[in-house]
Amino acid sequence: MPTVASDAVIGVRTPELRKYARQLVKREDISGFLNDLPHRYFDENQLHAFIVSEMKDYDKCMEEVSCFLPYVDNWATCDQMSPKVFRKHRKGLLDHIRVWMQSDETYTVRFAIGMLMEHFLDEDFHTEYLEMVAAVRSDEYNSKCL
Repeated sequence: MPTVASDAVIGVRTPELRKYARQLVKREDISGFLNDLPHRYFDENQLHAFIVSEMKDYDKCMEEVSCFLPYVDNWATCDQMSPKVFRKHRKGLLDHIRVWMQSDETYTVRFAIGMLMEHFLDEDFHTEYLEMVAAVRSDEYNSKCL
């Protein structure tokens, strides 16, 4: 991950972070962690992404994703954030994807493209989605946008 300093990585394994996120998302007091942005460590960002991915309330999840996206600074955190609740709210999600695609933030755009790929390649596919992605220009490392 070329955008993450080596001293910002603790090294907690992904399965452990996911397991911890499933516990934390049930707690009432998790907002302190979620609001403490930017996080210092990559592992905290990963945990944050996994917590958001486990949220069951669409509006709350979307609020947290929108707050967190400007702080996502690497492909791993971006690509592993995949809120399950989005599956049931594709129309609303598409509105957000359109906004995210216009962002100047590399990983916000990457997240938008990832959500298109995850949720709109089947029965909900439209050729306009290809055009949205094709319009993106980026010289960023490992960009899905190329």
